[in-house]
Amino acid sequence: MPKTYLSLDIGKSQTQAWLFAQREGLWAVQATSSVPTVIEGDGSQFRMGIQNLLRQIERSSDTRLLDDRGQITHIRRLEGAPAFIGLTLSAGKPIRTAVIGLSEAYSIAPLRQLVSLFNCEVVLEVNLQDNLNATAQLEQLLTSDVELYVIGGGANGGAQKTLKAAIENLRLVYHLIPQTIRPQIVYCGNQELAEYAQSEIEAGLDMHLASNIQTNPGHEDPTLVWKAMLAAFERLQFQRIPGLAELVNDLHTCVIPSDFSAGRMVRFLEQSGGNGKGVLMLRIDADTVSIIAARDQRLNGISHCLQVNDVVLDMARGLSNQLTDISSFATYVYNRTLFPDYTPATLEDLSIEQAWARVRIREALIALQKLDPDFGYNPSLGLTRAYEPIILSGSEMQRALPHQGLMIALDSILPHGITTILQDEQQLLTALGSLAPHDPLLPVQVMDTEVFTNLATVITVDTLASGGQKVLQIEVDEGEQTPRLFHKIQMGDLKRIETLLHGKTKLYLAPEDESDVGMGIPGLGGWVGVMDSKVGVVVDARGRPLNLPMNEIARAEALRNWLWELGG
Repeated sequence: MPKTYLSLDIGKSQTQAWLFAQREGLWAVQATSSVPTVIEGDGSQFRMGIQNLLRQIERSSDTRLLDDRGQITHIRRLEGAPAFIGLTLSAGKPIRTAVIGLSEAYSIAPLRQLVSLFNCEVVLEVNLQDNLNATAQLEQLLTSDVELYVIGGGANGGAQKTLKAAIENLRLVYHLIPQTIRPQIVYCGNQELAEYAQSEIEAGLDMHLASNIQTNPGHEDPTLVWKAMLAAFERLQFQRIPGLAELVNDLHTCVIPSDFSAGRMVRFLEQSGGNGKGVLMLRIDADTVSIIAARDQRLNGISHCLQVNDVVLDMARGLSNQLTDISSFATYVYNRTLFPDYTPATLEDLSIEQAWARVRIREALIALQKLDPDFGYNPSLGLTRAYEPIILSGSEMQRALPHQGLMIALDSILPHGITTILQDEQQLLTALGSLAPHDPLLPVQVMDTEVFTNLATVITVDTLASGGQKVLQIEVDEGEQTPRLFHKIQMGDLKRIETLLHGKTKLYLAPEDESDVGMGIPGLGGWVGVMDSKVGVVVDARGRPLNLPMNEIARAEALRNWLWELGG
């Protein structure tokens, strides 16, 4: 019987399962399935949903997951059971979080970045340099309804007085506020105060100590705090979701955030890529956009839910290829927030859906830029730093046709240079990330089987040329048996070039002197080899920023023409 691993992801609307099997020494996906997520109530429906999911996997494989009564028991004791079961979670509301630090630059900013991968919403920031007296600081802490406190700051061996006062306030908050959910506390500051914090606060298992996130002045390492954050995340979710603790016990596993799990794989891809570029993942679901970026050995991410208001509605309406009045547009979007899994029924609905997705992605990118100033996104100029590949996933991408999903991504990301855009249709990054620590060979071999869909290679032309001017000449070499094709690209064009099926197409790029196609300097060209992809090679010479016609009719026509060029 082959060795197997199982991964479960409890998502906001769907709970998914992936079974991986090793045959002849190679790992591959053997079975996948999903059921609706139900976490409300006493936990019985939640457990029943997981049992139904495991039953579906059993039926499509020879792996034992349930006992003779069809119940979840200690799975690992069953003959032929998976060697390990990974469990990830994004369901439920974000964790209400307070970050407490000694300064904005060296404490608050890195703590914001730290908690962003753990499904947290920062509802309170306490900067201990703001000269708040202890009473005012305590009042802030008492009135913020916080579930997770993360406190850091101070170099090891540095000043202690201010940090001690904050620790004493946390003791009062922890013991005086009657709460159904006991708050968790993560301490990652001056290590000379770690034992003091633990004994002073007296929070027992709700207290999580970590190494100092500030390894030396001006340098932070959030990886030193990940273990403590994972422990705090799990204890909170046990309290929030009835039946989760019992499930974790039966599966003999632990539960980690879905974004953190996917982040492991994004970080791995960046470290193993060898091209000097970053790796970017965008997961676009019905109500949230998650972005994870790895670059220069650093990992950052954000899960962003856009609040509907007149400004973003007007912005989204301007990105629709249908002429929809503002009232109908707003009505659809508001209904969409109430029923996230609604499927568009008309072309107008589809246009609104895709325009709304563009704005949600854009606003999430802006939010990540604020979180990490080195990320490299400008609302007008787009993604100014190089990321290769860019990986798209999520329910919104799954129900869009390949050229539609690519168009949404292009218009919101606005990449520069040459990059590859992939689609993780099976959400495998999350699944593999939960299993990678237990068998590092598994994700390597699975990703080597080309599990990601290659959507397109995108070549962006950066130029100051005027509309209609020639900016690039492309020569297409498909082999000796095929005549070479030539394409003239003008400023304002969005051009699709088909690629060879099951082969490599070679392109020679000959940019004009003022045109930059990502080869290093304007005017420099050369040969580029591209693999077969769903859409092909997309040459984007529309300019940065993307200037759409002011006239509504002309703007809608331009958007329709671009979509038609990519596939209809």
